[in-house]
Amino acid sequence: MEAAEKRFIFVLGAGKGSLCKKLANKYGFTHLSIGDVLRGVVAMPEADETVVEYVRRGDLLPTELLFDVLRPHVNAGGTIILDGFPRRLDQAEAFEREVTLFQAPLLVLFFDCPRALAEGRVINRKQGREGDNIETFKKRYDEFQNLNPPLLERFEEQGKLITVSHQHVAA
Repeated sequence: MEAAEKRFIFVLGAGKGSLCKKLANKYGFTHLSIGDVLRGVVAMPEADETVVEYVRRGDLLPTELLFDVLRPHVNAGGTIILDGFPRRLDQAEAFEREVTLFQAPLLVLFFDCPRALAEGRVINRKQGREGDNIETFKKRYDEFQNLNPPLLERFEEQGKLITVSHQHVAA
């Protein structure tokens, strides 16, 4: 039996969770929020303590650890929206090398949101998550600003990047 075809859409930036859910519902895609997956892993009694520590500190998981967490979630066929992935260039490159499980993304959506607006969204979001505070936001935003340009450049060169300005996104 032939394996179901998988297609991936990477989604980066701020204010992406709600929009990813809407896209998934409208087009029948699978929405996979990396943050939600990691929070789910941390909540499990049998969770890998190394993963738990990275998540609790708000640090990015090493690529191999992240892939160990992702593998069970990307087995479905069809189009999968990876919300919040990749966060680093090495993750994008490793994702594409894992040809038996993964493939290059179909496209990459980047929600470009100014820092003040992104901060307000995180601090005031309705579901309030552990770590939704100003210190964690600053750390994650600065990390994002440092790690994101090479990712965007790579996907721009591949002709896969679509940048959506915050002006075109309803809050």
